[in-house]
Amino acid sequence: MELKLNIYDGNEIEKTYTSNDFRLMTGTCEDILKLVNIDSFNGKLDDESAMFEIVKIVIGAFQQFNPMMKQIFDGLTDDEYRRTDIKEVATVVLNVVKYTFKELFNVASKN
Repeated sequence: MELKLNIYDGNEIEKTYTSNDFRLMTGTCEDILKLVNIDSFNGKLDDESAMFEIVKIVIGAFQQFNPMMKQIFDGLTDDEYRRTDIKEVATVVLNVVKYTFKELFNVASKN
């Protein structure tokens, strides 16, 4: 899974972080599950309402995603994180949430 996060200087993209080999750590998974109410997605993670729910979560817990973003994007600084676009952060979070749930469902279906 490729994840991308742009760092802005005004309206210009100053730097782009990408991550192709993100490994979801247990602590990150726990943090996500504490913030995300899976029932609010009605079983759908790929529609507009799911993105809206993620945006609400990101806005309400923006600073809580800072450590996760630093884990995903090696080298990301606090200053750079402050210069990201909220929609792009929400997209990364949505993709991580989808990945988390898919991984958990894969484990559950094998047992």
